[in-house]
Amino acid sequence: MPETAHPASSLKLAIAPDASLPARQRGAWRRRSIPFLLLLPTLLLMGYTFILPLLTFFQYSFFTYRRGRLVEEFSLETYRRFLFDGYYRTIILDTLWMSALVTIVAVIIGYPLAYALWRLERPWMKRWLSLIIFSPIIVSVVVRSYGWTVLLADQGPLNWMLLKLGLISAPLTLVFNLTGVVISLSHVFLPFIVFPIYASMTRLDPALREAAMDLGAGWWFTFRRVTLPLTLPGLVAATQIAFTLALGAFVTPAMLGGGRVQVLPLQVYHATTDINWPVAAVGGLTLLLMAFVSVALFNRLLKYSEA
Repeated sequence: MPETAHPASSLKLAIAPDASLPARQRGAWRRRSIPFLLLLPTLLLMGYTFILPLLTFFQYSFFTYRRGRLVEEFSLETYRRFLFDGYYRTIILDTLWMSALVTIVAVIIGYPLAYALWRLERPWMKRWLSLIIFSPIIVSVVVRSYGWTVLLADQGPLNWMLLKLGLISAPLTLVFNLTGVVISLSHVFLPFIVFPIYASMTRLDPALREAAMDLGAGWWFTFRRVTLPLTLPGLVAATQIAFTLALGAFVTPAMLGGGRVQVLPLQVYHATTDINWPVAAVGGLTLLLMAFVSVALFNRLLKYSEA
């Protein structure tokens, strides 16, 4: 006679999956919570060092500065000054103009450098050229700014060489103005331009260039129709990095600008030293907003370049 299953055994088999369900849910919850636990120290650090100061700045931006002291009363006077006062509007526009100039000059110099680095066939030459390009980041910003002050001075090596070659009749004024700041910052941000572009070039398929040349395309046509479009994502990413870093540049405009180049980070610093917290707070928030807007615009441009 065939065996019949015991009713108790059937009942145990029926409820066994349901009994193990909470254990599986707990295991899944643990797996999902591990990334958050790993990120928790970073989130706490960011909250203490970034979010909390921003909230404090936001609070101070609604106070007023009167007769050398901070008055804790709600006011939109500082925001009104930043929006309608020609002095602060000029500082904001000069900051954007300086950042744009630095980015353009760095891209004009950096893209050919990245292309040359990509086309080099000898590894030892690539290593040395990469080290030379990376060297501005190694040197202290103060030492680097003093070095450019000496190089670009009226009696410095650059003016001396140009005078000896007969290219100029009088020394050029290259320091304590916008020109010296742009030259120095372009040198500083050159690695941030070169290496993202170089990384995008290394991902190119060599067969594409070879196919274009086999079809009769010259070097310039191949570069314009193949290499440049495929490296646009790297170029946009490099431009984004350089522009946002130039917005927050402080030491170089302070030293090479000689007090004649007024940008927003310098204005925030001077307001802080004067204990004018509302102006410093609104200036810092404005600078942060400019950085966020530029990042959003570059991200949109990056999506178009990748399409």
